Amino acid sequence: MSTVAESRIAETVDRYLAAWNERSPGRRRALIADTWVDQGYYVDPHRRGEKHDGIDAMIQAVQERFPTYRFRLSSAVDVHNDRVRFTWEAGGTDDAPMHFVGTDFGIIANDGRFESITGFVDVGPGAPSKP
Repeated sequence: MSTVAESRIAETVDRYLAAWNERSPGRRRALIADTWVDQGYYVDPHRRGEKHDGIDAMIQAVQERFPTYRFRLSSAVDVHNDRVRFTWEAGGTDDAPMHFVGTDFGIIANDGRFESITGFVDVGPGAPSKP
């Protein structure tokens, strides 16, 4: 069970989303190192990134596919034990209205960084159909 303060976890989430928005490779890698343990991994229905290099390559690929998109937090950061849940939106620039909405579930290490994130796309291409 993590003893990391909820405020520290919220800061980690903010820096995690900042990494998705950072176009400078050096600054993005620094944000990844600051928010992920060395063996961390991310998985969603469309992509997977393992360790810092794999997570960086995954984010870079998303940025290349959606160069004008920005990610932002769109919910409270919900924390219990060593788990975290939050919702994000992507798009939102002058030439790209909000297009994707997703929910991420993470496991937090004792140092406040992510061990893993499992992402779900709630709205947008590839999202599950609603009954």
